[in-house]
Amino acid sequence: MAALGSPKYSDRNFRFGPYELSEREGELRKNGVRIKLQEQPFRVLLELVANPDKVVSREELQQKLWPADTFVDFDVGLNNAIRKLRQALNDDADHPHYIETLAKRGYRFVAPVTQAAGAPQQGGEAAEVSTATAAAGTASSNRADSTVVTGRRVWLWVFVAIVATLVLVGAFLVWRGRHPAPRLAIEQRVTSNPPEAPVTGSVISPDGKYLAYSDPTGVYIRHIASGETRPLQLPAHFDAAPTSWFPTSWLPDSTHLLLVAEEVGSDVPSVWRASILGGNPQVLIENAMSAAVSPDGSAIAFLRIGPDNVELWVSRNDGSDAKRIVESVEPAIVARLGSWATNPLYTGSAVTRVTWSPHGRRIAFIKGLWPNYPDPSMDNRFTLETVDASGGSPKVLEDSTQLRLALAWAVDGRLFFAWRDAPTSDSSDTAVWSLRVNEISGDAEGTPVPVSKGVGRIGELSVSSDGRKIAVRRANTQPEVFMSELDPSSHRLQAPRRFTLDENMNLASAWTPDGRAVIMTSNRSGKWKLFRQDLDQVTPEVLAEGTPNFMLPRLNPDGTAILYFTESGPDDPQHMTAMLEIPLQGGPPRSILRMPALYNLQCARKPSRLCMLTTYAGSAYQLLSFDPESGKTQNVASYKVKVALNWSLSPDGSQLALVLTNSAPKVTFMSVNDKSTREVELKGYSHVNTVDWTADSKSVYVVAESKSGTDAIVEVEPSGNQRVLLEADKNMRFWWAIQSPDQRHVIIEQLTGENNVWMIENF
Repeated sequence: MAALGSPKYSDRNFRFGPYELSEREGELRKNGVRIKLQEQPFRVLLELVANPDKVVSREELQQKLWPADTFVDFDVGLNNAIRKLRQALNDDADHPHYIETLAKRGYRFVAPVTQAAGAPQQGGEAAEVSTATAAAGTASSNRADSTVVTGRRVWLWVFVAIVATLVLVGAFLVWRGRHPAPRLAIEQRVTSNPPEAPVTGSVISPDGKYLAYSDPTGVYIRHIASGETRPLQLPAHFDAAPTSWFPTSWLPDSTHLLLVAEEVGSDVPSVWRASILGGNPQVLIENAMSAAVSPDGSAIAFLRIGPDNVELWVSRNDGSDAKRIVESVEPAIVARLGSWATNPLYTGSAVTRVTWSPHGRRIAFIKGLWPNYPDPSMDNRFTLETVDASGGSPKVLEDSTQLRLALAWAVDGRLFFAWRDAPTSDSSDTAVWSLRVNEISGDAEGTPVPVSKGVGRIGELSVSSDGRKIAVRRANTQPEVFMSELDPSSHRLQAPRRFTLDENMNLASAWTPDGRAVIMTSNRSGKWKLFRQDLDQVTPEVLAEGTPNFMLPRLNPDGTAILYFTESGPDDPQHMTAMLEIPLQGGPPRSILRMPALYNLQCARKPSRLCMLTTYAGSAYQLLSFDPESGKTQNVASYKVKVALNWSLSPDGSQLALVLTNSAPKVTFMSVNDKSTREVELKGYSHVNTVDWTADSKSVYVVAESKSGTDAIVEVEPSGNQRVLLEADKNMRFWWAIQSPDQRHVIIEQLTGENNVWMIENF
C-alpha cells in the first residue's frame, strides 16, 4: 500500500509519429527500438507531449521539473534538454516537426499525439476500482451470455484489423518497389592538390569537357576525359601587386570564361574575361565578384560590394548597362539583451552566390544573415531565393542554418544546392541536394531530395549545359595545432611540427601552468568538447563535455581552473553567453556570469588578480574587467570599429596589446593603470590578424600578412623593436601563436587540409 500523501504512480503512454513515450517505463521508443534519453530531457518531453498544441512556458517547466536549488543552472539545463530532445527526435529548430520554440514564451509540441490506455493507478484510486468491481460481482453473472457475444465480436474486429493491416503492408511494399528511395550518386575526385596548394575555385565548361580551377599558384584548365592540365595565361601582376584569380563562369562557347581578380591588400575585386586559347584577359566590371554568364551569353549576373552589404546586379556581357536587381536589407531578427536593450542577432544580409535558370529567365541566389559577433555556435542563416532576371520581388524557397553557399541550375529544372545534413552535429560536412523549380514563376515543384554526400564543406557547384555532370569543390581546410620551439642561437622559431593528429577542428588557446600540456577545444567526436593534451601525448583527454559549445578556454589567475565560454544556443530567446569555470584536474563546472555576445577573455597570473573580457554589439566593442570569483564586471574601454578587435592581457597584468584585424598594420600598447597608449607600426606588412603576449610580459607575438600575401609570426616590443620569428610558406596560413609559461614551446594555430574538386555523374 502506498504511504499516505505519496504521489500516485502514473502509467501514461503517448504515441506521436513513429514514437511511443512510456511514463511508467521512463522510455522513448521509435518503432519499438529504445532511444537513449537522460532523465531531465525525458521529463521535459513528457510535459510537452502531455500538453500538445499548448504553449508551455520556461517558467512552468522550471517550477515543475527543476528544484529551487538549481535555479542558477536552469537556463543551461533546459536549453541542453531541448537540444538533446531535438537530436533524439531528429527534429529541426528551423522547421520543427515536434518541438516548436516560441521566442520569449516557451515551447509547444506541434505533432498529433494520442494517449494509450494505461494500467490502473495505485493507492486510493486502485482501491476504489477494486471496491467497485466487487460490488458489481453479482450482476456480472446475469451478463454472461452478453459477454460471450461481445467477445466474439471483438475477435471478429481483431481479425478484420489484421487482414486490413496485411493489405496495407502489401500495398506499401508494392509502392516501395515502384518508387524506391533515391540512390545517392557517387562523387569521383578530379583534382589531387595537396594541402600546400588547396583548390580555391572551380567551374565546369558548358560542354562538360573542361574544368577550370584555381589554386594559390594560378588558374588551370583540365581536360576531364584525359586528365591533361595546363595553366591559363594570366598577367604576372595586377597594378604591380600580386593578385589571386578565381574562375567563376564559362561563356557558352566553352573557350572563354570569367575570372574574379582580387589584389592582395585590396577589398575591391573585379571581373575579367579570358580565353583558354591564349591572349591577355580583359577587365569587364570593377567592384564585382561571383559573376555568372547567362545561358545565351548575353548578360552577366554579379555581386557588388557596398559599404555594409553585398547586392545582386545584372549587366550586358561586356559589363555595360549594369543595374541592381536585389538589394540587401537589414534583417528583423532581434534579441533583448537584458539591461543592454535590444540588439540584432544578425548584423545584416548579403547576397553570396548566383546562378541562372536554364533559359535565362530567372536568377537563383543565396542570401546570408551574418551573426553580429564571432561565435562558432551562432550559425549563419541562409535563404535560397529566385528573382526575375529583369527585377522584381524575390521568392524564398528555403530558409535554414543548414543551407550552404553553392548553387547550380540544370537544364531539367533541378536547382542544386549545398545542405548540411546533421544540424545537431558540429561537423561541417555538407551534401548536394536538388529541388525542381519552375523557371517562369520561381516556385518550387515538389520537395528537396538528396543527390550525393561527401566529406568537407562545399565551396562551389557547377553543372554542364546538358545536365549530366556536376563539379563540386570540397574544402577540408581546418585549423590545427602545431608546436614549435625557439632556437636560442638564431632567435627564430624552428619548423613547426603537427601536434593534433586529427582532421577535425582543433583550437588551442591556453597552457597548463607548468607548460607541459595544452588546453584546447575540438569537434573531433562530432561535438565540441574541452580537452587537455600533454606534450608527450598523441591524443588528448576529455576534461568536459555536454554543453552546446566550448569556446576559448583560459586559465584563472591561480592556474587552478579553466575559464571558458559556452553558448546557450538558438533556443535561448536572449541568446546569452555563459562563462563557466572547471577545475584544471577535472570536475563539475561552476557558473561565473552570463552576458550577451562574449567573445574574448584572458586573465593575468598571480599575484595579479586582473581578468578581462570583451562583448560585442553592433559595431561597438566593450572591454570589461571581471572578478573570476563573483563575476562582477567593470568597464575599461569602448571601441566603435567595423573590423574585428583582437587583444591580449600581459601575464603581469600591467598592459594590453590591441590590433584591428585587416586594418592598419600596427599594435597599440595600453597601460592598464593610466590608459596611456603607444602605437607600433609593423614595417613591410599589409595588416595584422592576432596578438598574444610572451610569458615574460616583455613582448607580443603578432601574426601579420606581408605585402606579398604570406603570413609571418613577428615579435614586437612596446619600445618598437620587432623581429620575424617564423615566415610561412606561400600557401600556409597562421591564426595565432602562444608561448608556454616556461618559454620553451610555442603553440601555432595553423590552417591545413586538402581542397579538391569532385565530379558527379548519373544523378
